[in-house]
Amino acid sequence: MTEVRDNTPSKPTEPQARTREVPLDYRLLSDAIIELNISRKNVGIYPPGHLQITKSIDRAFDVLLKLFEIREEMTLGVARDTLFVGQNYLDQKNPVYRDFALSLNGQEIAAVTFVRGLDRGELVRFHRILTTKPDAIAAAGGIAKVVADADIPHIRVTPIDYDVFHVTDKQEISGPQTKVVEKPGSGLWQDFVSHLSSGTLARPGQDEGISLKDAEQVDPLELARLLNERKLDPGLALQSYDRIISSHVRTEAEKKELTREQSETLRSLNNLLKDLHPDLRKQFLSVAFQRTAAASPAVTEEVVGGFTDDMVIEMLENASAEGREISPTLTGLLNKLSGVSPASSAKGPSPGRQPAMSQEHMNKLFSREKYESYVSEEYDATLKQLTEHAPAPGAAPIEGFPINEYLESLTDERLDFQIGRVALAFVNENIDAEDYAEFLKKIVAVVPDMLKTGNFSLLHDILETLRMHGRDKKDMAIRGMAGVAIQVFENPDFITKTVEAFALWSGSREREARGFLLALGSGVIPELLDLYSLDESPGGKRLLFDLLCNFGQAAVKEAVRRLHDPRAYYVRNLVMLIRWGWDASLSIQLRPLLKHPDHKVRKEALIALLQFKDASATAALREAISSDDVDEAFEAVSLAGRFRVADAVDLLLGKLKRIILFETDYEVNTGLIRALGDIGDPRAVPDLEKIARASWPLYPKRRDKMKVALFESLERYPHVSVAGLIRIGKQSDNERIRRACVKLGGGK
Repeated sequence: MTEVRDNTPSKPTEPQARTREVPLDYRLLSDAIIELNISRKNVGIYPPGHLQITKSIDRAFDVLLKLFEIREEMTLGVARDTLFVGQNYLDQKNPVYRDFALSLNGQEIAAVTFVRGLDRGELVRFHRILTTKPDAIAAAGGIAKVVADADIPHIRVTPIDYDVFHVTDKQEISGPQTKVVEKPGSGLWQDFVSHLSSGTLARPGQDEGISLKDAEQVDPLELARLLNERKLDPGLALQSYDRIISSHVRTEAEKKELTREQSETLRSLNNLLKDLHPDLRKQFLSVAFQRTAAASPAVTEEVVGGFTDDMVIEMLENASAEGREISPTLTGLLNKLSGVSPASSAKGPSPGRQPAMSQEHMNKLFSREKYESYVSEEYDATLKQLTEHAPAPGAAPIEGFPINEYLESLTDERLDFQIGRVALAFVNENIDAEDYAEFLKKIVAVVPDMLKTGNFSLLHDILETLRMHGRDKKDMAIRGMAGVAIQVFENPDFITKTVEAFALWSGSREREARGFLLALGSGVIPELLDLYSLDESPGGKRLLFDLLCNFGQAAVKEAVRRLHDPRAYYVRNLVMLIRWGWDASLSIQLRPLLKHPDHKVRKEALIALLQFKDASATAALREAISSDDVDEAFEAVSLAGRFRVADAVDLLLGKLKRIILFETDYEVNTGLIRALGDIGDPRAVPDLEKIARASWPLYPKRRDKMKVALFESLERYPHVSVAGLIRIGKQSDNERIRRACVKLGGGK
């Protein structure tokens, strides 16, 4: 049985006011999660309608039906990479559980509920959501809206809401006389602790979470120990820390006074960081740097001012190693560490204090190409003071000086990035046209090299900046220069090289490359479709397929123009792309492909025309069902059910095996029965009754499995037409058949 660990404290016994739920079969639950994860991956890998998707969805659906025989619904909670049911966490070492949990967490789903009545189509649509890129989900309005619009009434999701921190104590809530009293300054810290301890976020009106009193007793040292030992989820801790710091940055931006509660919480968080494992502390310090690097000095001092000198040094070293800009807002901290005050920076360190940051640290943090981005005189004085004892040219290197790291910071990639970023910052300033022209020349000069080094993010920023300047700058001369400069991005040779760079870097810089290509616009589509033609796998690479889909009708129209290509695999993939566009007016372009010599092209064209509800699709489907090619006929039967083609019922009935000679005959019948069940045409009922009464002696286990599929496929038929079948099923020795009939007909 699946290992289950109970991590929750015991609760008082509640009145038995409701019917007790049947205990969950954890072996069956394990099977369900495994099949759900497999079918999710297949939906993500294969194009819509692929046989692998159909098979894996059928397996997952069958296991869920068994669960629904026990319960009306099944809810899986998600705590990052862990699943739980009720109060019980499932085996955290199981890689399948972790994989499925992460797929849900990645879409910011805190819980998912599967409800009896679920059909295969809903499951496919849910998996499509899970395999959609998170930024696309966010652009569509968030996971809650996407699920609400997806027509999956029997799958409910509870989104993660990190903005709602609510801590409850069941005993405190239950007692009518009890009133919760919070100590000043403890609320945010309690929320932070409770968030980690519960593994989820409690909401108003619910009783998840831990006692306010218990949360208050967890001090930073103890919390650090629990995080270091992985008894609490570091990922959740990092998310909470980020939220609290971001909230403080917003407070300062809105010129609100920092509350005592916020100050107390920041102090507790700083104490927590001191005792974290170095690897964990590095992640927290990275968040602190990101949130304060561009913030005001007041925010920086409040958030980072409570750090020890060693922590500030560590934070800045980490930022330097990651190639991040160390902004002028951190000047005050550098002055503090170096012993240089603004008033005395030109005279030398303050007497009586040794600099906390050594010359080695400063050389490591500020390499030559970064220096030019700092224009403050105070900053310049600080750096000169700290490096005044540097060795003379030609002298032996300082012992222990990280020369390799220094040289790595001078690579072409880093230099191009720094030059481009600094020049871009200057053109964004309020400068005259002459200076603008000089900086613009530097930007245009490094643009081609940025493609070679994969600096898509900066290229994207440059492109959008030039578009904004060409539209919004008041100086007409500057607007004209921006308009001319932007033509470098429209050059066909540049577009070709951009697509080549995308192919080269997409594995490691997927999001940046895709964002830049989308920003370039529809002019890149022909080059992308040329790249698409090089992949013979169904649908091509998912990354490229998704990118083309994001271009919408512009990509679809270009794909239509290429349907006469002699490469069958390419035409098949183009049809998949066209089908995604849901433009029924394109049916006339696809009809000739029903006669294409390649079976896979014919199949994809048929799916598209069925999807577009084209009149020619029915005749083509009937022809495919009658095909001598067994695989083609089997796929056509499945399509008849998937698209509920009533005009194909007579052919499906004609293919039913009335006499069983081979074990494969049961498999053929099962496929036909499911397709007929999806259509739900009463004409099939007499033949189904004969099969239900039949007792072929060969392969009894396969026979029983086929009959289970028969009775579980009756839901779409008019109830009155299957009354006889329900009576037959209720007398069966098979428990699953009896339960299916009880569900359909009521009673025992």
